Amino acid sequence: MKAKLLTRINALIATLVSLLGFTSCGNFFVKYGAPVEYGTPFARWDVNGKVSDEENNPIEHAQVIVRSPKPGQIRDTLYSDEEGLYRGSYPGVFPYSKDSIDIVVRDTAGVYASDSVRVAVEYDKSEVADGDSWNAGTAYIQQDFQLKKVND
Repeated sequence: MKAKLLTRINALIATLVSLLGFTSCGNFFVKYGAPVEYGTPFARWDVNGKVSDEENNPIEHAQVIVRSPKPGQIRDTLYSDEEGLYRGSYPGVFPYSKDSIDIVVRDTAGVYASDSVRVAVEYDKSEVADGDSWNAGTAYIQQDFQLKKVND
């Protein structure tokens, strides 16, 4: 008896929702620059750069923290190689019209002071096929750092 009542109530609610025209997409997505479609649009972020000292010598094993200020996007820790280079690629990021990324660099040896920057993200949509609003392009973020020695 209780199951039949719940089934009828669910059917009534589904009918009312469809008659009133509610959808899963709305002005929220349009307002923030994301395509209005069923499913989730995506973009790819490629983050790279070089960590060096004031004399342009590479700093190896520098910790590079990459994070988006928006929840649910990118949170990653990279390390620079022997040439001071760091790289990260993040596919499937939900694209917003005003994206940014925070990059924090720390010297794991403690010889150099930390540095950080917030970078505005712009998407390269040249590789996106016409009408393909599922792919919001690729954001290429190139950020180099020159760390200063810590005063003793």
